[in-house]
Amino acid sequence: MTAHLRCLSCNAKLPAAEHYSCPECGGELDVQYDHDRIREDGRLAQSWRQSGPMAERFAELMPLAAPESAVSLGEGSTPLVRSHNLARRLGLRHLYFKLEGSNPTGSFKDRQVAIAISKARELGRRRFATVSSGNVGNALAAYAAHTGGRADIWVSHETAEAKRQQIEIYGAQVFLLPSPRADGGPGPYFSALKGLPDFCARHGLVPMISARPINPYMVEGAKAIGYEIAATLGRNPDVVFAPVGGGGLAGGVFKAFSDLVAVGLADTVPQLRGGQRRAYFAPVDRMDEPQYQTGYYLPLDGHWAWQSIQASGGTLQIMEDDAIRAAQGELVRREGIFAEPHGAYALAAMIEAADKGTLDPDALTVCVISGFGLKDMVAAREIIANAGRPPIEVASLEASEAHFASPESLELN
Repeated sequence: MTAHLRCLSCNAKLPAAEHYSCPECGGELDVQYDHDRIREDGRLAQSWRQSGPMAERFAELMPLAAPESAVSLGEGSTPLVRSHNLARRLGLRHLYFKLEGSNPTGSFKDRQVAIAISKARELGRRRFATVSSGNVGNALAAYAAHTGGRADIWVSHETAEAKRQQIEIYGAQVFLLPSPRADGGPGPYFSALKGLPDFCARHGLVPMISARPINPYMVEGAKAIGYEIAATLGRNPDVVFAPVGGGGLAGGVFKAFSDLVAVGLADTVPQLRGGQRRAYFAPVDRMDEPQYQTGYYLPLDGHWAWQSIQASGGTLQIMEDDAIRAAQGELVRREGIFAEPHGAYALAAMIEAADKGTLDPDALTVCVISGFGLKDMVAAREIIANAGRPPIEVASLEASEAHFASPESLELN
């Protein structure tokens, strides 16, 4: 294992052991790797384009001492699908979608939980806790059940019902907090996010929030998205659109593409373009401004996400809910790809950028779709209501003849 921990505040170097913050100064920890050693060793160059479990395929860039023993439900190796219809509509000649909804519980969070639980088990830990908007809770509940561990999960009343039920099905203990919207400010839900590390320390739990300031091992799993994209394409893409929720996915994929350049497996890092929902989130490029210190959620990996976007020469676009819903509808009708609202932030940003004419039509472009549509059926019903094709009630197949006699029935989508 080439991994170690480095404090981003005091620069202390630590072994890749059970540290969730710097024991010297309390600062944020980052998992780092000996890139020169990896390049000279050559094993990664042999394995990274081969099929296989994520933890073994990219073992030299993962924080596990025993990747062959890593926990897995088959996460990773998600499809990279070339777009035709939406690409044509947007004027993009080389557009691909990375479908993270194909992971076992329906989102990219399975990658993060798989790596973090594997690391925790190496350290002898089997009790876990998270505060989640839904997807981390789904993943943690499933992987805890798979390993015989225990998961305690706090969600808010705003969490989509399908996600909450999914957590309960796996047998985790669910705790319900007031919704962020109803709090009149950050309130109990966002306070629980920041307070979880101390709570876990008191009760012997591993904090499993997918944010580097809380558990540096969690975010390492997201890097495999970038590794897989490059392995499939044969090189790093030119542009990647990534959703910005907590910020860990954007930071993770930028780290992945940077890793590949550092170990000699790619030439350049792609431009990273983030799509962030407005709502109650402080924009990650303005998180430190006074007006966002009260009444807004400060994404836990927001600074990392913005630093990554800046380092790549990319952009951040703040998206309204209407644009996100519209993007969901376009993707499912034009491409047959069903994304949940959280999974469509980057898509909405890409559509807006293309419509404004700010994208290079010849760039090799990848958009990450981070979660599957069935996770939020309330949003799905809105798409159906706007589709304009309600069911036609008939008593038999023959009773449908009149519909097929109309010219409209011959039209393609």
